[in-house]
Amino acid sequence: MTHTITFRPAKSSDASLILQFVRELATYEKLLHEVEADEATLEKYLFAEKPYAEVILAFVDSAPVGFCLYFHNFSTFVGRPGLY
Repeated sequence: MTHTITFRPAKSSDASLILQFVRELATYEKLLHEVEADEATLEKYLFAEKPYAEVILAFVDSAPVGFCLYFHNFSTFVGRPGLY
């Protein structure tokens, strides 16, 4: 059986899906009690005019299966930009 794998940048309407993935990751890491994020906070910081981080969503046959949240940083010691 062939599956179609796709990736796309997240949209503000994906905030609940992103939060679901965050909670699933926290549950796996036994850290669900540490999660303070909610949909409104994710929308505010991920989808502002100048977002603090970005998210790419992964789909298999149009079903959401994963996410990548990343942000840019800058190393003062190395003197170069990075990605975390």
